[in-house]
Amino acid sequence: MSTDEETMSPQPEPAEAPASASGVSHAPVSRAIYGLITVLAVLQVLEIETPSAWHATVVLFGTTVAVALVDAYSESIAEMLAERHWLTWNDLRAIGRNVTPVLVGAQGPTVILLLSALGLLSVGLAISLAQVVAFALLFGFGWRVGQLLHEHWLRQLASALFLVAIGGLGLGIKVIFH
Repeated sequence: MSTDEETMSPQPEPAEAPASASGVSHAPVSRAIYGLITVLAVLQVLEIETPSAWHATVVLFGTTVAVALVDAYSESIAEMLAERHWLTWNDLRAIGRNVTPVLVGAQGPTVILLLSALGLLSVGLAISLAQVVAFALLFGFGWRVGQLLHEHWLRQLASALFLVAIGGLGLGIKVIFH
């Protein structure tokens, strides 16, 4: 066996990412937020360059899946380099669980665009509603973060609004440079 084969031999399953003091792992939260920001960016482009309803639906969901696949690929490379072994089925399942939150934010907006593809909404209205849903999900994540970090409702609200503002800032930068 060569040196490369020895260092890349299967190893036991890696430990799950440790949760924080609050019991919440940071990876799913950050990936879900990242997925929502990606959805908002795609929706912004669709609003400017409005395609057919089916095309918009496929572009939104396809982009989100592509981002999740790139995330899975980069995580698998990092895992192999860090642990110096080929990925096991358990590693692949863990990576799949880890990147799933990227897709979570795309579900609501994709369903709304699908309603447009079925002729129940105009494409423009569907894109606008999908943006509202994505911002509402960001608000919900921000509110939950606020609940975990703060006892007072005003600070919880500020946390939610801050996350929505970050999403809006990302869109604003995209609009300015488009």
